[in-house]
Amino acid sequence: MAQIDVARVNEIIHVFGEHQKADMRAMRRESMKSMLFDLPRRSSLGWEVLYQHEVSFLRELSKHAPPERLGALMRTPGSRPYALQPFIVMCTYLGARQQHMLDLGLREGQPFPEERLEELAFLTDWWERLMRSYRTDGLLLPNEADGGLQILDEQTIEQVRSRLRPAPRERYAAIRRMAATLQLYLFILHGEQRDGIFGHGPYQLQDDSILFFAEYNDLRNDYLPWAQTQARNLYDNVVIAYTATGVSMRCDMFGSVTLDPSELADALSGVALLRNENGALRTIDDEEIPHIQAAAASAQEELYLKAVEWDERYKIEYGAPLFANHLKAFFDLAGLDGGAAQSIMDACRASGERMLESLLRTEMPTVWTHMASTEGDFFWPVAT
Repeated sequence: MAQIDVARVNEIIHVFGEHQKADMRAMRRESMKSMLFDLPRRSSLGWEVLYQHEVSFLRELSKHAPPERLGALMRTPGSRPYALQPFIVMCTYLGARQQHMLDLGLREGQPFPEERLEELAFLTDWWERLMRSYRTDGLLLPNEADGGLQILDEQTIEQVRSRLRPAPRERYAAIRRMAATLQLYLFILHGEQRDGIFGHGPYQLQDDSILFFAEYNDLRNDYLPWAQTQARNLYDNVVIAYTATGVSMRCDMFGSVTLDPSELADALSGVALLRNENGALRTIDDEEIPHIQAAAASAQEELYLKAVEWDERYKIEYGAPLFANHLKAFFDLAGLDGGAAQSIMDACRASGERMLESLLRTEMPTVWTHMASTEGDFFWPVAT
């Protein structure tokens, strides 16, 4: 314990928790209600399975790709992982740890007898190093930068700018319809988790306009057990770059964006449609827009018809593969083979099965009440 900087571990826990509290309450995410999915209990299951396994997998990953390398690789349009996956890595561990402390009847400041301090120190250090290499400003979270999330270098920004084209109302309307369809597909694919939907920026340009991005990734997922559909999306990712004047934007730690004004038609000066193909940016022609939209709409309908058949057990149980999918993304980015992906899925499913019965007997895990109501720390610090 003397070899671990507990004060620094607690500082990271506090900073992360305060930002999560602010962002969740701003977006009312602590309510977690859905007509189709059991969001609180599937998340609690997903948090627990990663709490049990993610550090051992990340230790192994770090032998091949340190967090600085991963952060640098993420700094490109269309990347998966993106801002949400580092958030998930921290949130799951800290959230499950908090649930364990609540289950033991502890109060903040009391020692946690199950504390795995070496794991916690590894995780907070790994996350901090990754985030400082991912962002171009060396900060950790958007709220530290007035809601900004800048991840692209000047060369990439210029590459994107060269592909911008005017967006008269008809073109903009077609792009909006496509984007909305992709977003709905991803929302259903990920069981109403906002995975695969990413916004970043603003990037200030010399003409007083800003460049910002809306990205859609994980569009051809074949890892989630329910993901296979007869209709398949054309591309694994779609990137929309916008330039506009008189628009402000704020990013949150989940990778979501708020724009003011939200209606962009009169403010736009250019739009580029792109995709990331093995690290290279490719332009998507406007003629492809209706085909991209149609494929996503058909696949989304298939996913919805599957989901409405899920029973009460599976509405919780699907949290295991859902959260395994986040951890797998880092191994994919490092170029490791599929053996790790299968090991992650097997470990998460086995742990999920062991805790499923207890969750079925719990209407609402107490960590959600804690997060919705606490005025103190979201995640309690290490007590020494």
